[in-house]
Amino acid sequence: MSSPYLSQFRISELEGFSGVKAHTIRIWEKRYNLLEPDRTGSNYRTYSMKDLTTILNVAFLVDHGLKIGKVAAMTNDERSVRVREFSSAKAEMGDTLNSLKLAMLGFDETLFRDASSACQQKEGFQTLVERVYVPLLEHIGHLWHSGSICPSQEHFVSNLIRQRIVAETDALPLARNSDRLYVMFLPDQEIHELGLLYANYLLRSFGRRTIYLGQSVPSDDLHQIAGLFSGPITYVGFITSFPAADRLQHFMNALRTQIPDPKHEFWFTGSQVNRAEGLVAPEGFRVFPHIKGMIDAFTLPS
Repeated sequence: MSSPYLSQFRISELEGFSGVKAHTIRIWEKRYNLLEPDRTGSNYRTYSMKDLTTILNVAFLVDHGLKIGKVAAMTNDERSVRVREFSSAKAEMGDTLNSLKLAMLGFDETLFRDASSACQQKEGFQTLVERVYVPLLEHIGHLWHSGSICPSQEHFVSNLIRQRIVAETDALPLARNSDRLYVMFLPDQEIHELGLLYANYLLRSFGRRTIYLGQSVPSDDLHQIAGLFSGPITYVGFITSFPAADRLQHFMNALRTQIPDPKHEFWFTGSQVNRAEGLVAPEGFRVFPHIKGMIDAFTLPS
């Protein structure tokens, strides 16, 4: 049985994912026979995963000064080798992003690691995450929701990013004497963890003490932690799917009732926070429309 994900790209999707204009793609297709599109019953072109990979490789090499005619004459394997060479030697943001897209399409962990490491060495880990990984995940989200890539490709990249954030966090020294404790959690049924992992990394890099609880944490567990520590606690949560926007007010009110001590705070961000209409944050709660606002707040004295 053939996969439903291998021939679903329209030319507009190739353009959006690669950054190459549809007009240019058509020229490359016609003049150099780079692509092998199929046609639907309505005579619309559709492109395979192989075509998308070809466009990314060709665009990458042309951007690095190679003539299109020379690139078109290469085999797919030769283009892949040259992309690896450039990826290892340079660490521009656009280069890294395109390399990671190619790594995702080919399940190429070596390319993912090499491109990430080169960028991190030049720009630092925070830049790698915020200016490369975040745009990459946004691209992947668009393709995943349109049905153009299979879930395994999204899981592949997400888990590689997760591993890298965990490794960088593990390398940081622990803050043992901190006036305020930060408890990192996702609400019950919430499983989208990358943002929380990165927030935990940042707080520890700023010398803050954190307890990382992770996915799908019942509210009772938060209440128990409040009873075990005498000092102030900031609970940091990301709400991507659960609770839904129309349940968010009730969820926050219930947390404040369950943990009423005013020295304990709650900080939330995530897509459901953005969708919640008329949300009134209870006393001691802060909601951030975007993770950047939360990151900026981390840099303030605790």
